[in-house]
Amino acid sequence: MSTGGNLVLGLLLDGPASGYELGARASQAVAYFWPITRSHIYAELPKLVAQGHATVEHIPQTGTPDKHVYTATKEGEQAFRTWLDTFDTVTEQGRQPLQIQLYFGHHSTPEHLLAQLDRWEQEVHRTLAFCRNLLTPEAEGSIRALTAHFAINRAEADLTWIAEARTTVAGRTSD
Repeated sequence: MSTGGNLVLGLLLDGPASGYELGARASQAVAYFWPITRSHIYAELPKLVAQGHATVEHIPQTGTPDKHVYTATKEGEQAFRTWLDTFDTVTEQGRQPLQIQLYFGHHSTPEHLLAQLDRWEQEVHRTLAFCRNLLTPEAEGSIRALTAHFAINRAEADLTWIAEARTTVAGRTSD
């Protein structure tokens, strides 16, 4: 099963939900370190059912499409625990368009590149605020809080790098 499939299964282990609800759950739980779209979630759910890792209940609704609520099975929980016990040696390389823009920055102006760094810094500050808000007194010290701390540490490293990049770009005359 893919990492995305395991992610959806893990979200289901937190309780039954529709695809829409899982998307909302993901955006509040894991999106800061593993973004997953609702379309990916909807694509994974039938696979989980076909594998016996989840069941689906069709709930008829009036005026809106029928609701499909998924529940993880005992087999799904066991498969998820087996996945947790493995070590995945595949490292995801994050795509960062800004890095491409900086790499080819000699075709641009320092002012434009500095503006791009400003925008990235704003995004990093949003990530920091989001992750710091996840660290409620109840959450602090939990296993799940480790991922927020990871994102905070990475964001703080990004801010350090941005400051260094600004110095380099501001001092650039040509490459």
